[in-house]
Amino acid sequence: MRKVANLKLPTISIVTPSLNQGEYVEWTVRSVFEQRYPNLEYIFMDGGSTDQTLDRIASYRNRFLHFESGPDGGQSAAIAKGFSIATGEIMAYLNSDDVLLPGTLNFVADYFHRHPEVDFLYGHRCIVNEINQVIGHWILPRHSSFLMRRWDLIPQESCFWRRRLFEQKGNIDASFQFAMDYDLFVRYMDVGNFKRVNRFLSAFRVHKDAKTTTQLTTTGWAEIERVQRSNQMRFPPLLGKLFPLSVQLRSLLFIRRGECFPGLPPGSNFNLNILWGD
Repeated sequence: MRKVANLKLPTISIVTPSLNQGEYVEWTVRSVFEQRYPNLEYIFMDGGSTDQTLDRIASYRNRFLHFESGPDGGQSAAIAKGFSIATGEIMAYLNSDDVLLPGTLNFVADYFHRHPEVDFLYGHRCIVNEINQVIGHWILPRHSSFLMRRWDLIPQESCFWRRRLFEQKGNIDASFQFAMDYDLFVRYMDVGNFKRVNRFLSAFRVHKDAKTTTQLTTTGWAEIERVQRSNQMRFPPLLGKLFPLSVQLRSLLFIRRGECFPGLPPGSNFNLNILWGD
């Protein structure tokens, strides 16, 4: 990748919604600030945490473009409010238990500079556990709007998009509490040019209190089906399982085949603490 120092760096706006993620939130915040990206707007929206969240990030408070903590309308409403504050040319949101991998923001800025035709990019993800060990990978094929509109598979924490999509197709729909990203991305696919880059950009955390763990089989599936029905995108049940299964198989075989993409932490069980320090 070329040095981005010679470019006019775009402003990147990142919103982090948070509620009682004190065990992980500092890793999230550090993973953003340790990018050392000069034109960063980082907006932190806390829903009134009663655990150690605010203590854990107290030393970062003056580095946020905007910080607030108090009762809100939930995760989606917090993200939507954060985006309404943001002014960046490139936008994203990062949940308070996930992290960006080193070099992600410089890569994103450079990629959008070199590809003005691309509106939205996303990459591969690592999967980490409660103690920051890499326990898996999520490897996606080249982007197909036909397929990705029909399955909620795009790794949200690895996604970045141009403001023009936000201006054309709008903000997060706060009526969603689980599939807000899927709904947003489907709307953006109506008008945007999407690109899956062959690089690891983020790490998604699996833990007992994660929304994906606690709400997928209840609120999650109902909201995913709501998006699919409203866009007339459902497949017959058997056919509908084939593509997700192929992605899971590719991801499981990734390390066994000895594959390696840029941004990949070195090996299974690698601890991300080594990247950011204890």
